[in-house]
Amino acid sequence: MRRMLTRTSALTWIAALFMLIFCLGSILMACRLNHQNQTRQTEISGMRKQLDERDARKALPQKRVIAESQVNAINTATIQLNLPWRDLFDAVEVATPNSIALLSLEPDAKRQSIKGLAEAKNGDDMIAYVEELKQRKFFQSVVLLRHEINERDVNKPLRFQFQAQWGDAQ
Repeated sequence: MRRMLTRTSALTWIAALFMLIFCLGSILMACRLNHQNQTRQTEISGMRKQLDERDARKALPQKRVIAESQVNAINTATIQLNLPWRDLFDAVEVATPNSIALLSLEPDAKRQSIKGLAEAKNGDDMIAYVEELKQRKFFQSVVLLRHEINERDVNKPLRFQFQAQWGDAQ
């Protein structure tokens, strides 16, 4: 062993010393980085705990109590919005001949009915129109409500009002 130590050149000893210093420096650097990592992890845990405490302190929103009148208004609006407009207009449009002038349609979604105001040249056209509406599968019932001759018009058309119901309404 002694001979090996005496025969080793100075350059080898210097290289070994540098390697030893490098290894010790690397170990010290790893220890410092590990300590920094643990410090950061502790800080992160503390921040998470603070966030959890802050979230726990936040008051949950209280349930709103809605008045019955508001509930009824919302339900009425929903019924109006769910009115089957396309089917309703298609059924009326298909049944309306050129001899009938449709003046107005007033839907009542709550009762699932529609009131219409129209004009016809004569009573036969009026009756034929009401019968044609009755034939539409969309309507459950169609009723002639009233009729009168419009004396102010030169042609004296027959103005009439009808009501039609669709769906499950009675």
